[in-house]
Amino acid sequence: MININLLSNLNPWWRDPGEIENDEKVKEYLSRKHRLKIELESRNMLLFGPRQVGKTTSLKLKIHDLIRTGVNPKNIFFFSCELLSKKEDIIEALQEFERMSDGKKYIFLDEITFVKDWQNAVKFLLDSPLIREKVIYITGSSIAGLRKEMFPGRDIEIRKILPLLFREFCYLFGSEPLKGQIEKQNAVFLPDVYYSLIPFAQELASLFEKYIISGGFPPSMYALMENSQIAERIYDTYFNWVVSDIAKLDRSERIMTSVIQGVIKNYSSKFSLNSIAKEMEISSHVTVRDYLELLDELYVVKSFFQLKREHPAFRSDRKAYFIDPFLFRVFYKRYSGTHEVPYEIIAHVVEGIVGEHLKRKFDIVYFFSGKKEIDFILKDAGIEVKYGHATEMDFPRYDIKTKIILSKTDFKTTGEVMIIPVSIFLATL
Repeated sequence: MININLLSNLNPWWRDPGEIENDEKVKEYLSRKHRLKIELESRNMLLFGPRQVGKTTSLKLKIHDLIRTGVNPKNIFFFSCELLSKKEDIIEALQEFERMSDGKKYIFLDEITFVKDWQNAVKFLLDSPLIREKVIYITGSSIAGLRKEMFPGRDIEIRKILPLLFREFCYLFGSEPLKGQIEKQNAVFLPDVYYSLIPFAQELASLFEKYIISGGFPPSMYALMENSQIAERIYDTYFNWVVSDIAKLDRSERIMTSVIQGVIKNYSSKFSLNSIAKEMEISSHVTVRDYLELLDELYVVKSFFQLKREHPAFRSDRKAYFIDPFLFRVFYKRYSGTHEVPYEIIAHVVEGIVGEHLKRKFDIVYFFSGKKEIDFILKDAGIEVKYGHATEMDFPRYDIKTKIILSKTDFKTTGEVMIIPVSIFLATL
């Protein structure tokens, strides 16, 4: 049974349209010097991404826009599904809302993915009369269970909302001339594109040093870029998010933290599931694999696999990186006592940043492990990360069309191997 007082408290604009201006998410957004807004079209949408990435804020800003453009506030329904336990509760809440008013309605269901059988509730809504004259927006922080059921044939767009890439970070916090130049670039692996950013090399390098610290999560990047430091409570918030979601899935916090500690100890190095199980005293390599897959579904850690004889080797040693450098610092702090990462480890963090950027751009990304290792292999390009001084000799012998070394400041586009500063390279992705 749905508590009617709860519905009223979650939707204060039913009483007074001006109440949307008092919403904490809206007020925080409007107070920003650099405003990041996720535009939501007027169509059914399923938004997935990690917590604290701005999904709820995007819903509240959409509600704000709807009210400002004259939509009847009583036709706008927001509900936090974390307060529910089963799919029937979702349907009941919407049935209560259905009786309130006539006309086109807008439904916002926040954090639905920990409601049992939530997919069936969404399918029911999309197929039932309840969806008539409605636009529905749904957010979730886990893709667990989504891969098998993608709502085929149903009128809903599935979109990922992820931490900002470095290019997006620059477009938010960079100078106007830099923003203008970045906006012109839509090609990769072309020397002319890299040359066009040389005038901004110093600014890009400075922004990248900050990105290594804050990543692309709004709370951490705004804290660093607008307040000059990231409060300890922000680190704690992200750690608690992962622990909380693991608990909701009835998994072990101890095993989760042990697997993550194993990832950090082997950061940028290949490892076997058995080695992590043995080193971290976990009962089985199967358990390690399951938790790595779970951390992928929760948008925490992503695995990269070897390319052997032009085929992926899913059972061989792998690598794993956090999807954002700030998450590395969150968990590094838990195991080292400080979030200040030593200089010798920064290069490994940068490698993880490059891996995430390539994965988002090209999807299919591997690494090669022979006498020497190549950090990332795409269809016709190999990329080696050397966050320091680099020469052509740093790229292993490997037959591939495009060879790129990502340095800290070295730049060279002639010859067999291009050497590009990582900050310039990432600004083009």
